[in-house]
Amino acid sequence: MLVNLLVLILGAGLISELVPKNRLPVLWSLFSSAAVLYFIYKLSQLGMSPDIYVNYPWLKIPNLSINLEIGINSLNVCLVFVLLILALLSLMQNTFGTETAKNSLNGLILFNLLSALMLVFANNYIQMLVAVGACDVLVFSTINNVNAKKKYIYANFLADIGLVSIFAVILGHGGGLELKDLGDYSQFGHHKDFVAILLLLCIFIKSGLFLFHGTYTDIASLGFNRLNFVLFAATPLIGYLVFLKTEALLSISSYSYPLLKMFSLASVAWGVFGVLAIDHIKQKSVYFALMFWGAVYAFAAFGCRLEILDFAGFLLSAFLFGQVLMLFYTAASNETNISEMGGFIKNLKFMFVLLLVVLAAYFDVLLSLQTKNIWLTWAYILLFSLASAHVLSQILLGESRADERVQAMLKNPSPALWGPVAVAAAMLCWHFREQFLWLAAVSACWLMLFIFRPLRRLDKWYENEDLQEADYFSTAYELLIITPVKVIGRLLWLAVDFVFIERTIINSVQNALTFLIFLLRRLHSGTTLRSLLFVLFGFAVIYAVWRFGGR
Repeated sequence: MLVNLLVLILGAGLISELVPKNRLPVLWSLFSSAAVLYFIYKLSQLGMSPDIYVNYPWLKIPNLSINLEIGINSLNVCLVFVLLILALLSLMQNTFGTETAKNSLNGLILFNLLSALMLVFANNYIQMLVAVGACDVLVFSTINNVNAKKKYIYANFLADIGLVSIFAVILGHGGGLELKDLGDYSQFGHHKDFVAILLLLCIFIKSGLFLFHGTYTDIASLGFNRLNFVLFAATPLIGYLVFLKTEALLSISSYSYPLLKMFSLASVAWGVFGVLAIDHIKQKSVYFALMFWGAVYAFAAFGCRLEILDFAGFLLSAFLFGQVLMLFYTAASNETNISEMGGFIKNLKFMFVLLLVVLAAYFDVLLSLQTKNIWLTWAYILLFSLASAHVLSQILLGESRADERVQAMLKNPSPALWGPVAVAAAMLCWHFREQFLWLAAVSACWLMLFIFRPLRRLDKWYENEDLQEADYFSTAYELLIITPVKVIGRLLWLAVDFVFIERTIINSVQNALTFLIFLLRRLHSGTTLRSLLFVLFGFAVIYAVWRFGGR
């Protein structure tokens, strides 16, 4: 049954890619959505404790026999459900949104779903690497901006090389291919710090944590639905799945978790700064995602890694919040700057209600995480509340700065766009409904922050062009890495090419050739002495051949 469902998703994806992009896009989008919805329905019939396992021979190389493993059980069923729901929500938004290449994007979403599922099912290193590489290629195809493509594929190509290098080191020291045996590497392996830290860097690049988030800030030029799909259902999620699969390797180095703590907390902090400082609403969505992924890794870094159900709820709620930002963007006729919005609550009362439902779902999930780490949970609730209330108050309550076109066309999006978001948020609220009193208190505090806007003075940052246009990390990369490399290259050129090669080797060869030419000219002069000299030289050659040639 499971294989048939996966083949159904594969077939729907192939149809979406083969059908021309302008041929009945809504019909084929609904077909793709129906395929995913049917998968969800059949999986829900099995309940939360299914036990399906399929094993296919894949590689039969001597000493490297690999099977393709597909299995759903009580440990990963929640993750499978949330992957399906994320794909369904992306497809539904794509169906009735403004995307021009609907069929192509639908196919990429379905193929990415299959690749992510193969990674969830993976129990060996080869299947994990293939799934990660496939997701990278699919996201590369999803990004329809040339500069963003270059930066994305460069970073993720390096990360993929790092993952392959880790596999080579483990296999070279007698390790196996099964992921469950990675913990044994601490007993027989070498270069343990190298393996653990390289793995951590690969995960940071994949998930776009602090210092590595430039890959995702550059894709803010994408359509909003593509952006949310990439941020929550594609490569950053793949990075976290790799973390879950290989976490046993991190414990072999004493540097791993201190680094993870530092980068995860820095990601949350930098995400808060970006949300408050940057005017562009799509970039704000990227920074909200950076806050989310930083928080997810922070829980793991401090020894309270989220259970699969908690992570699934947290991921879905963060995605829904990103979808709400997209709906405000759509309602404002695709206005990208927050500073050009304001006073929208008069026309978007229904959107405000939808926002409250999504926030209730978000806070419900967060409050359920108190048992993991109460300090991390409440710190994130505080930071997220401050950041989200500041941004949304600027959109809904702030002084109106929208132009006449935006004001004239301002209205709630169609039910086809907000309906799936509302249903998913209501499902989350229903599932995580046990913290009603805490939810009421947190929601009341958020409303107070929303109304009074204690951070309103930060609005002036939107008018700072240097702050809005500056790319600090690209500048730092240019100054700290590229410029020193250029300087060193120039010095090496002067020292090696100009001084050693040109002045020493080339001049010496030139002088030697000049001397040989002089000798040959003198030897070939037409005198009796020169002729006798050549005859003697010929006899010397004959003697040498006779004396040594027979041996």
